Amino acid sequence: MTEQAYPDALQPQYRLHWYTIERVLGQGGFGITYLARDTNLDQLVAIKEYLPVEVATRRPDATVRSRNEGQRERYRWGLDRFIQEARTLARFDHPNIVRVHSVFEFNGTAYMVMRFEEGDNLASLLERRGTLSERDLLRILMPILDGLELVHNAGFIHRDIKPDNIHIRSDGSPVLLDFGSARHSLGKAQTLTILVAPGYAPFEQYYSSSENQGPWTDIYGLGATCYRAIAGIAPMDAITRSKGILGSTREVLVPARNIGSGRYSTQLLAAIDHSLEFSEKNRPQTVAEWRREILGETAATSAASATLEKSASQAPQPAAQPSATPPASPNAGATAHVVTPLPQNAVVPGRWPIAPIAWATVGGIAGAIAIAIFFWPSPDPGPQGKIEQIQKELDQTRERLEKDRALDAKTREKLLALLEAQEEAKRRQEEQVHLAEQKRIAEEKRRDDERKRKIAEEKARAAAAPATKPAPPVVVATRPPPPVLPVEPEPSEAAPVVALAKPKPDPQAEQLKRGEAALARGEYEEAHRILTPLAKDGNSRAQIRLAEMYAFGQGVKQNTIQSYIWYSLAARGGSTGAAAGRDRMASRLQPAEIRQAEKVVESMQPR
Repeated sequence: MTEQAYPDALQPQYRLHWYTIERVLGQGGFGITYLARDTNLDQLVAIKEYLPVEVATRRPDATVRSRNEGQRERYRWGLDRFIQEARTLARFDHPNIVRVHSVFEFNGTAYMVMRFEEGDNLASLLERRGTLSERDLLRILMPILDGLELVHNAGFIHRDIKPDNIHIRSDGSPVLLDFGSARHSLGKAQTLTILVAPGYAPFEQYYSSSENQGPWTDIYGLGATCYRAIAGIAPMDAITRSKGILGSTREVLVPARNIGSGRYSTQLLAAIDHSLEFSEKNRPQTVAEWRREILGETAATSAASATLEKSASQAPQPAAQPSATPPASPNAGATAHVVTPLPQNAVVPGRWPIAPIAWATVGGIAGAIAIAIFFWPSPDPGPQGKIEQIQKELDQTRERLEKDRALDAKTREKLLALLEAQEEAKRRQEEQVHLAEQKRIAEEKRRDDERKRKIAEEKARAAAAPATKPAPPVVVATRPPPPVLPVEPEPSEAAPVVALAKPKPDPQAEQLKRGEAALARGEYEEAHRILTPLAKDGNSRAQIRLAEMYAFGQGVKQNTIQSYIWYSLAARGGSTGAAAGRDRMASRLQPAEIRQAEKVVESMQPR
């Protein structure tokens, strides 16, 4: 498995000092992560090996070297940053940030030893469940925010936040992974890498210097992760969004407030939309600011207090130069922490200036807590001002793209190819969904027509039975009865037979045809008026049509609960297609909403 799937990986049972490689956990553009056993402590650990495949390769003797002499400096610079990063992150002691035990050089490269966490990542969880409830989402989001705030206060950004890098432990608690050198480029120190996760990376990560990236970059990744958890799909990637804006077309990203309306709180949906603003200046600038939008002022202040106390005692203060070694963590073993307010003109060492903001006492919290944030939020310039601001920034970005030689033609081609592939995949997916829906509707119509045909045939046979059925056998008595002269039947006696031979028209079927015809013409109000009484009378086909109208908001306000109710009623009538629709709606509802809907279904069942 290792040789086929990961040809650059070390083989199982390979020894790294007192660590024994067991298998590969994953590989990215900058390294390979292994599951290994610490033979000293007899426990499992995760080890990340620095191996940037773009500039380095594995040799037969297991060592790692730059691909050529010209790339040696880039490789060594990235290796130094990898070691520096590991040493800094090893001093973060937060339950929701991956714990780094040690780092060492070996085989011409470096290895970061981390705690191995049992469980599964958020991407796999979302793949199975589709979406998360608001309660489950906040259980994951809020601890990650607390840990990420410590990292930001130390002057670092993650830059690769996505569901794959959020691990869910066996007890349900989250932990943020992958703080390795994938955050940095292999070129100059002032430039950050262009390798991004489409859908989860903001536009400034595709082409931007480090001064344009900060906490707001990570907030975009977290907001995109939340969007995936409520919508079932990742948001539109930033390149596609920029293409729409540059082309003076409308924003192509469907807001979270439209997708999650009725299933999630307005406050949470507004916070997610704010985090996904295209321009970095229009997003929340700090974790504390975004937390207040999600939870409200009082709850966010209480959560931030604990984070600041932990930050004051545990977060390192990195040196200004990349090659310097960060100072030792103060009071590492202290049991009580004192938070000292920063002076008015204080600047925390790191990659960007930090200005303090005084927080007022909230709900019984005594004293004032000094909070470091990275930039003051820009005043709201209004809709027209935002458009002009975005256009100005895009013009500047376009100029940089033309002037900067670092972004060569090959890189542009890769970005354009990526965009075209994503657009083609989206188009195909939409076509498949449309065809599947049309096929499902046609199949249900065929089954309904088949049932109606069989019912009509049975009625016709029943009506014709008196005229064609042979007379029952007559038991002959001992004495034969006297002969009976044939009597012509009276017209009044034959009339009922003639009437039964002709099936009566079905008024419900006629009404159903009228309702479906109105629906096909887009006359949704007329269709709703005709189909509603039929559905209430138990017509499963009318119930399915109403369920679809409420599911897609055709002529009525989109209502997942109402759609679930009509699908459930049709499913109880024996429709398998309705059962599938009911299950689809159930995945979008909370358990309490499902229970309430089931009570309505029970009340509408015929007694």
